[in-house]
Amino acid sequence: VNAHFRITPPPGSAPILGVIGSVVEWLFAFPNRLSVTISNGDRLVDMPREELAQAIWTDVCKAGGVTGDLPPWQIVRERRATFAATPAQNALRPGPVTTLKNLFLAGDWTATGLPATIEGSVRSGDRAADLVLAAKGS
Repeated sequence: VNAHFRITPPPGSAPILGVIGSVVEWLFAFPNRLSVTISNGDRLVDMPREELAQAIWTDVCKAGGVTGDLPPWQIVRERRATFAATPAQNALRPGPVTTLKNLFLAGDWTATGLPATIEGSVRSGDRAADLVLAAKGS
């Protein structure tokens, strides 16, 4: 489950914030938008949209230091968005380095420290690009 709120994040907001003990798991600050990712959101996919948006917004306010009424929002629910990130599954996710000196892996399915999301893809792409540049320089 993802939620997007049209609001300017407070100054100094972390670009990515992990939240524990909340409906919200990940809070992302973008210019003019706060976005939320909730993994394993099966318990939320059938909740009425307005009720879900308000519940998420309440947690965003607590975690992100935001105040105010519910701003314009969008909820995206995808039942098959990510694989089950169990400890056993995570152990199977490869890192970016391979046995070939000029081949590096990237993608949300690699070991990124994040769930299999677009943010994990971006993180893995950045790591692979850094390794390519480092290999090129040596």
